[in-house]
Amino acid sequence: MPAGRSRRENSRFRGEAEVLAIRLRALRGDRGLTQEQLAGRARVAVSTLRKIESGRVIEPGYFTMLALANALGVDLREFA
Repeated sequence: MPAGRSRRENSRFRGEAEVLAIRLRALRGDRGLTQEQLAGRARVAVSTLRKIESGRVIEPGYFTMLALANALGVDLREFA
C-alpha cells in the first residue's frame, strides 16, 4: 500500500460509504432495477456497482456517481 493511504477499514469516510451503500440500494430497489440493469443504464461495470453497494468502495469517483444518479433520475444530493 502506498505511504499515506489508509486502509479501507480505517478510512474516515467509512460511515459515509455505508450510508451511500444503503441509499443507493434503496433508490435502485424503489425503481425495480437489478444491479445489472442500473449498471447498464449508467454505463458502469456491474462489479463497480456491487462494490459501492456493499460499502467496499469508500470514495467512489465523482463521474461514476454522477452516471448512477442520472441513470436513477435523481440529483447527486439524493445519495447523502
